[in-house]
Amino acid sequence: MKSLTSALAAAVMMLFLGAGTLAAQLFANPVYFSPKGPNGLTVAVDFGTTLQTQLDDVEASAKPNNVGARAILGLPMFSVGVGAGIFNPDVSGLDKEVQLSGQAAVKIFSPPLLPVGVSLQAGAAYLQQGSGATAVKFIDVPLGLAVGVKPPSPAVSFEAWAAPRVQLRRVSFTGSSATQAGIGASAGVNLGMPMGLGLHLAADWSRLSRKTSGTINLGKTETLIFGVGLHYTFTIPGIPMVPVI
Repeated sequence: MKSLTSALAAAVMMLFLGAGTLAAQLFANPVYFSPKGPNGLTVAVDFGTTLQTQLDDVEASAKPNNVGARAILGLPMFSVGVGAGIFNPDVSGLDKEVQLSGQAAVKIFSPPLLPVGVSLQAGAAYLQQGSGATAVKFIDVPLGLAVGVKPPSPAVSFEAWAAPRVQLRRVSFTGSSATQAGIGASAGVNLGMPMGLGLHLAADWSRLSRKTSGTINLGKTETLIFGVGLHYTFTIPGIPMVPVI
C-alpha cells in the first residue's frame, strides 16, 4: 500500500510539475522591476504567458498563463507591492486557481539627475493547485538586482531594465516538501505618459535544478515567459511624481 501511495504521489507531481510550468513572481508572469520607478501608488493589470518549458530537457506541451493585477507603493528610497492573479495551468483536468504575491524593492542607486538606476528586489508568490490530500502548494521566491536606464524625455517616458536573480521554489505535497534552487533573469521596457497612464512589457527566463525529497521528485526545469500590461500611477501629496512605473 505504501509503495502504491508513493507511485500515485510521484505521478501527480509529474503531472503538476511537468505540465504545470510555474515560474516567476506571480506564476506564469514575469518578475517585473523598475529601478527608476515612480513615487506614488501604481496600479497595474498584467497578462503573462509561458512560451516554452523544458522538464529534464524535454519540452512540455502545456502553455500556462496568468491574468492579474498588482498595486505598488513607491517612495523615494523603496517600494512595496502586492499582487493577485488567476493562474491557468493549461492542462486538462486541472482548474484555474487564484494566486497571491508580495514584493519589496530598495533603490540603492537612483540619482534624480542621472538616467541610470539600480535596485534590489525580493518577492514571494503562493499558489495551491488542487485540494484535499492531493493538493500541491508552491512558493516561489525571487531575489534580484536590476539596472535601469531612463533617458530624459519631456513627453513619453521610457525606462529599459534588466535583472539577473536567484530563484527558489518550495513545493509541498502529502506532508512532504522540497526546495529547488536556480537562477533567472528578466528584462523589459516601461513606458509612461505625463498623466500617469503607461504600458509595460517583459520577458523572463528561469532554470531550476533537480531536487528529490521523500515522495517528491522535482525535475530540472527551464522556462521562458512573456508578459504585457497597463498601469496607472496616482500621485500622493508631498511625494514628487515620476510618471513611469
